[in-house]
Amino acid sequence: MTTTTAWVAHFGFTRTPFTKQIPARDLYARDAHAEAVARICFCVAEAALGVVCGEVGAGKTVAVRAAVATLDSTRHHLIYVPNPAFGTRGLYVAIVSALGANPRFHKAEVMRQAADLLAAEEAERHRRVVLVIDEAHLLSPE
Repeated sequence: MTTTTAWVAHFGFTRTPFTKQIPARDLYARDAHAEAVARICFCVAEAALGVVCGEVGAGKTVAVRAAVATLDSTRHHLIYVPNPAFGTRGLYVAIVSALGANPRFHKAEVMRQAADLLAAEEAERHRRVVLVIDEAHLLSPE
């Protein structure tokens, strides 16, 4: 037996009609959304740092998902960090792990390891690493 939320039962649905896994091609196209996607794609193409900010529910994560969906997986390696509340060492560990290595213990060592792996991904595999940090305001400098 599956459990449903009260609003799903209230409207007579057998399941939640929408999820966060809506394919990017099926998203509702708005001018602001298209502009955000274009700006994110520009940042990826230029290997630039980009920051997407806005009110809760404005579509920041959806815009990132739509932009990422346009990337060629043979030329880009996406690293998605949904919640960076683990500090900077944790961020480096996430990068190293996503690139297929076992993270070193000390912060300075894992930082160097991440830098080496990122450089190798670009130079040897000819893939640009795209790091997406959702909820980046949760990052701590420690």
